[in-house]
Amino acid sequence: MSLLSVQNLSVQFHDSYAGGETVRDISFNVEPGEIVGIVGESGSGKSTAMQAIMGLLPKRAEVKCQKLILSQEDITPPFSADGKSAVKEEKLYEKKMESIRGRQISMIFQEPLSYLNPTVKIGRQITEVIHAHDKACTRGGARQRAKELLDMVGIRRPAERMRQYSFELSGGMRQRVATAIALACEPRLLIADEPTTALDVTVQGQILQLIKRISKETGTAVLFVSHDLGVIASVCSRVIVMHNGKIVEEGVTDDIFREPRHMYTKELIEKASHLQKLPHSMVSRNPLFVAEHVTKQYPGRINREQTEAVNNVSFYINKGEIYGLVGESGCGKTTLAGMAAGVYQPTKGNILFKGVPLLKMNRQIQMVFQDVQSSLNPKMTIEDILEEPLQLNTKLSSEGRRKKVIETLNLVGLSPKDTEKYPQAFSGGQRQRIAIARALILEPELMICDEPVSSLDISTQEQILELLEQVQIEKQISCLFISHDLNVVKRISQRLGVMYEGVFVESGNTRSIYEDPWHPYTKTLLSAILPPNPKMAKRKRRMWKVKESGGKKLLGEGCPFAPRCGYAMECCYAQSPKTYTFGERKIACFLYSEEYTGKRNDDYKMTSQI
Repeated sequence: MSLLSVQNLSVQFHDSYAGGETVRDISFNVEPGEIVGIVGESGSGKSTAMQAIMGLLPKRAEVKCQKLILSQEDITPPFSADGKSAVKEEKLYEKKMESIRGRQISMIFQEPLSYLNPTVKIGRQITEVIHAHDKACTRGGARQRAKELLDMVGIRRPAERMRQYSFELSGGMRQRVATAIALACEPRLLIADEPTTALDVTVQGQILQLIKRISKETGTAVLFVSHDLGVIASVCSRVIVMHNGKIVEEGVTDDIFREPRHMYTKELIEKASHLQKLPHSMVSRNPLFVAEHVTKQYPGRINREQTEAVNNVSFYINKGEIYGLVGESGCGKTTLAGMAAGVYQPTKGNILFKGVPLLKMNRQIQMVFQDVQSSLNPKMTIEDILEEPLQLNTKLSSEGRRKKVIETLNLVGLSPKDTEKYPQAFSGGQRQRIAIARALILEPELMICDEPVSSLDISTQEQILELLEQVQIEKQISCLFISHDLNVVKRISQRLGVMYEGVFVESGNTRSIYEDPWHPYTKTLLSAILPPNPKMAKRKRRMWKVKESGGKKLLGEGCPFAPRCGYAMECCYAQSPKTYTFGERKIACFLYSEEYTGKRNDDYKMTSQI
C-alpha cells in the first residue's frame, strides 16, 4: 500500500505575479522506502506541489485535491464548491497538520537562509524540533542528538557550530543544518526540495548517501525535487517530469533517461549533457586583477583565536578572461570574493586592480551575489533598482538614466516593460538576469559572480551562462566566477583555481585540469561529478568515498587535506607544502617536490603523480 497517494491536486494563486506557479491536476503515489525524483524548470510547479502536500501554502493559494492520503490517514485540504472552506474545517486541518509535520512528514527547503532563524543559535533550532515532537527527551539528550545529526550531514566540529548563528555559516553549511532539522524526528516521508543545490560535490555525495541509507534502513519515502539530472539519476528509482504545472512524463529512472518520450524531457536531458562543453580560449595575457599572498583572519567566537578563512592565496585574472573558482562550502571562496570586491580588507597580502592597490570598493568592480532574492529590494521596482547605481555614481540626467536602464535590460534579455515590476514578479532565472544587469549598468571591468546559477534549473543555467559569455566577449569584461558545480565552471572558465580550507591547492588551464588533475583533492572533486546517466551516476555514487588516514591529526600547520588524502606522507601532517609551478600549472602538494619525492632530470616533464 502506498505511503503517499496524491489524486488530482491543483493549486491556483490569486494574484497577478504567481500565475506561472500553478499546479494542474497532478496525481502520483509514493511507496515506503522509495525515492521519487521530481524534475522540471523553474516555475513548473514542483515546489508549489510539495508545499501543498505539507499544507504550507499562503491563504492566497487556492488548493483543490480529490484525495491526499499519508499512511492511510486522510490529510486532504478542505475545499468547498464556492472556493471557500469553513473556518472550523481550516482550523481542524491545521491542527492535524501540526501533529503530522516534523514527525510523519518533513521537508528540506530550498532556501535555508530564509528558513533558519538568524536570531537563534543553530543548536537551539535543532533541539527545539526534537523537544516539540518528543516531550520525554531530556535537554542533554536533545543536545547529543543535535550533535549526531550535524555530524551525520557532514558538518565538522558540530559542538562549535551549535553555538553559532545561521548568518555565521556558509550557504552549504546552512543547507546541511536544514537537512539535519528535517531528519531530527525520523519522518516517514521526507520532501527534499533542492537539498544539494548549494553543496559542493563531496558534501553532495555525503547527503545523497545519507538519504539513500535512511530510505533503505528505515523505509522512509523520499520526494526528491532537483534540477540536477545527475543527482536524480544516481538516487531515484522513479522520475516525475513536470512542465507548466502538469506531469508530462513519469516512469522508471533508467527508462526515462534511456528513452525519454516527451519532447520536454528530451530537451532537459540534452541540455544537461551540453554542460560538458569546454570554454573558448583565453582572450589575453594582460593581468587586470592580481592577488598577492592574501590572508584573511577572523576572530574566533568560541576560543577567541584568530581563524583563517583565506590563507596565503595568490592568483591573477587577465583582461577579458573568466576565471573559475571551485571548492567545498566553507573553504573561503565567498570571503575571497569579498576581498576582490573591496568589501573586506585582507589581513595580510596585497590586492592590485589595474596595477594599483585596491583599498576600498571600486565602481569598476561589481558583484552578483549568491542569494539573489535577498540582494534585490522587494519594495523597489526594477527601474529603481537599476537606476540607483547611476544616481550614486554618474551625472546622467533622468532621461539618460532611463535610456541606460532600458539598454541594459535589453542586453540581459529582459523587456523595457519589466521596469515597472517588482522582484517578486519574476522567476529565479529572471531575477538573476536583473542582478547581472545591476552589476553591468556601471560598465565595470571586473564582475564577480558568486554562485550565480546554483539555484537555477538546467535550461535557465544554460541561458545565464550564454549571457555571461556574450557579455564577456562583447564588453571585454573580466569575471571571477565562483561555483561549487564543477560542470558549470568547466563550461565557462578559461582558467581556474581549486580551494580547500582557505588555500589554493591547484590552479591552471581549465581544460588541462579537467583532463589531468594533479592534486588528490581535485581528483576527488572530479571523480564525484554525477553525469545525467543512471548507470554511470549510480556506479560513481557507490564507488566514491573520501579516504581517511586512520584518524591521524595534523601536527602544527600541515596540509589541510592530509587527514582525508590517500596519498599523505609523514611530512604532510607536520608542515604546509609550498606552491610548485610547472608551466601554467601551480600545485600545493609534496608529491611534486624534489625534497620529498627525489631529484629529477633537467628534461623531466611533470605529469600527475596520483
